[in-house]
Amino acid sequence: MTEEKGLGVLDRVLSYVDSPFKLIAILVMGVFAFVGYLFWQNQAFLISAYQEQKKMPAIYEERVDDAASVLFKHTDAKFVAIFKVNPILGTRVLHRLYTKDGRSKDMEGIDVGLFTTNHSNNNDVVKLMAGETPCSQYLRPQSELGIWYIAQSVSYTCRIAVPPDRSRFIGQVTAGWSTQPDNMEHILSMMEIAATMLTKRGGQ
Repeated sequence: MTEEKGLGVLDRVLSYVDSPFKLIAILVMGVFAFVGYLFWQNQAFLISAYQEQKKMPAIYEERVDDAASVLFKHTDAKFVAIFKVNPILGTRVLHRLYTKDGRSKDMEGIDVGLFTTNHSNNNDVVKLMAGETPCSQYLRPQSELGIWYIAQSVSYTCRIAVPPDRSRFIGQVTAGWSTQPDNMEHILSMMEIAATMLTKRGGQ
């Protein structure tokens, strides 16, 4: 009986579809009905995910320039790059790029990826996720942006996650120098300060 009823409904739908416009309308309504059903079935999960997302720290936009200034003033860096990171999607998008002469907009907005085919880059990403601040010689480009780094006569870089701990990974600060700085303890301290400045938490 149920099967016959289902066939009867299908017959009526098929008899209704006598033009491409009606077919498209039915398909669109079907998609919306399916999406609505999925949302209704998973609304508790979606609401929970939204609430968790609201708790996530974010790049503190109002302090981006200040954080870069701290690194230029206290470490004599040749450039400072600030990225927005999404570990779930595997993206790392250049948000701001500075030299001592000011902001450089040409490369901003490019996604250099998080884990890539470059072994050195992937090692650094693992360290960033572990709350470390990897520093090393930078003699070969690890990405399209790396070509720009080397063009600035940079041969040594340091990276730090934003926030500078293991809790989240929503951003990255990279700074570069012509040669390895003498006081690395001071450099690491300034990198941590800059990353902390860039961390926007609830209530800010």
